[in-house]
Amino acid sequence: MKRVGIISLILIGIFATGIVVNGCGGRAKAVEGTVIAEFDWNGKQHITLEEMMQEISELAEYKQERYKDKAGLEEYMTLMAESRLILCLAKDQNLDEDAEILKKVQSYLHELMVDRITELEVDEKISMSEEDFRLYYEEHKSDYIEKEQVRLTCITLSDEERAKEVLESIKGGKDIAEVAKELSDRGELTGPGAHPVEPGNTDFFTRNSYPEAAKAFVDAAFSMEIGQMTDEVIAIDVYDQKHYIVFRKEEHKEARQQAFDEENVRRDVERSVENEKRDALMNNWLNALREKSNTKTYIDRIPETPTEEEEEAEEEMKEEGDSEPKPESDDAASPDEK
Repeated sequence: MKRVGIISLILIGIFATGIVVNGCGGRAKAVEGTVIAEFDWNGKQHITLEEMMQEISELAEYKQERYKDKAGLEEYMTLMAESRLILCLAKDQNLDEDAEILKKVQSYLHELMVDRITELEVDEKISMSEEDFRLYYEEHKSDYIEKEQVRLTCITLSDEERAKEVLESIKGGKDIAEVAKELSDRGELTGPGAHPVEPGNTDFFTRNSYPEAAKAFVDAAFSMEIGQMTDEVIAIDVYDQKHYIVFRKEEHKEARQQAFDEENVRRDVERSVENEKRDALMNNWLNALREKSNTKTYIDRIPETPTEEEEEAEEEMKEEGDSEPKPESDDAASPDEK
């Protein structure tokens, strides 16, 4: 991170405490702790080891790693001194009283307060059990069905005659995987099978992995037997691009019910249960707040948003009004008066 960026982060942290803004002037206070830096600005200003270590401990863990050794601590001490100098200069220019800055501080304070009260009243009250997880899984079993899938060794070209030549060479004994690699090396592969590492490999895909325009290709892939090769070039037109495809079917997985104990299933179930409970707690909490405070809303007082047709009609009326001839001014002289 650039030096100015690090200083900005330190400024945000220490400005929030008000330590430096309030300490850049006035009578000097007794220093508590081990002084590791000092500077003169409307009196002697000090930075202590204890303050620095406290600030570092409040950083994200990955950021703390940068300041583990003596060199890192020296860097942070220097940045801390520079940031406090900047704050003192800002205070001298009365920026601590700037209306726009205070508005942003107030907005951020409100955001922090809302986050914290929500954490206390909702997040910390969420309770989940193994029974909750298993019950959710049983009620949503249909969400955890792994769809039928196939994997192919596939060659897709943008030239029909070239695709026919390739198919004939494979029928004549060439291995499709080797042909795919050769075509990939020449930059001819496109679409299904244009694998960056394993040319020709489509990876597993479902019936819904490709757009409707590729239906002929997908239907053939799912209907053929494992090891079977296409007899002819399959032509598809996807997003106005022509693709000419030949392939060999490699694997076919039938649809299956995923078990609760599979890692990805359990992780999703736990997350879903947590979200459901959070939503329920949040709704109950907000309803109770509204009831306690006798909250009322008056939606009828909010003006209706004009429809697109109404806006167009209003615009047309304005244009017609502007195009009508304007009456002559009373001050204009009549022909008889001239």
